[in-house]
Amino acid sequence: MDDILLERHELGERLKAWLAGAPAEAFAISLEQLSDGRVLLRPLPEASPELLARLRVTMAKYREALMNLT
Repeated sequence: MDDILLERHELGERLKAWLAGAPAEAFAISLEQLSDGRVLLRPLPEASPELLARLRVTMAKYREALMNLT
């Protein structure tokens, strides 16, 4: 799955308002599609920038390993 980069004008008003109340520094969120069709966005304040960087490296290695299998 590839990253999706959205411009702010592409976001719905409710999401823009939610983000406006977020901390000024960068933060991570989880996005979950629920069985009833709704989507849950949850802030992850405990995810430090260092943890996210390590996660990106791990995911890139995992993706590369999968590509080598095919």
